Amino acid sequence: MLVCFQAVAVEEGVPANLARSLGTLIPGLSPDKISPSPVPGLYEVVYGPNVVYVTGDGRFMVQGDVVDLKTRTNLTAKKRDEARLGVLETLGEDSMIVYGPADAKHTVTVFTDIDCPYCQKLHREMESYNAQGIRIRYLAFPRAGIPSKAYDKAVAVWCSADRNQALTDAKAGRSVKAVQCENSVREHYVMGRMFSISGTPTLILENGTMVPGYVSAKSLREMIEKGDSG
Repeated sequence: MLVCFQAVAVEEGVPANLARSLGTLIPGLSPDKISPSPVPGLYEVVYGPNVVYVTGDGRFMVQGDVVDLKTRTNLTAKKRDEARLGVLETLGEDSMIVYGPADAKHTVTVFTDIDCPYCQKLHREMESYNAQGIRIRYLAFPRAGIPSKAYDKAVAVWCSADRNQALTDAKAGRSVKAVQCENSVREHYVMGRMFSISGTPTLILENGTMVPGYVSAKSLREMIEKGDSG
């Protein structure tokens, strides 16, 4: 059972005063969800894509992973993936640049930098990803930050009338007309920083798992299907 306390999702079994005390712990930041953890006396608290643990009186906080030694399962990693996916789902696909049919078997979200060599390699192999049943959704992550030439290039692409063609051109080293508009590049970049992304490409699978670096189309499909079966 879930109840809401000042826009915080609080599961049954959580001390009534815990949400209130956590709401004042970090000024301007309230937890998104509070629930009992697998460890007696500790409660799981989700802040955006981050997962921490606190004692019932709100006095002590523990940062780190909870591992079930019996099953050798990292319980926190799974929760972190779920939290990451929840944050990602706050973005509409209209802010992304998407390659592949809507009915593709799998969808992978990729944080990309236009000048990154391995991002360019991934993009050159787009037909292979689509042939493997993988739809690619791009988010902008200019590695040089904001402001930078990389940011300006991303804005030019995201503001183009044909964003798909503009991105293909930019990744091939062709110039894209510099235009300005309301765009999501900054929002994408900030989200990437929230996810602690430092390099590109970084892939987010459908279950929220984050995979850094280039992965071939066949290997990516195998990775996704292995995760699905697990």
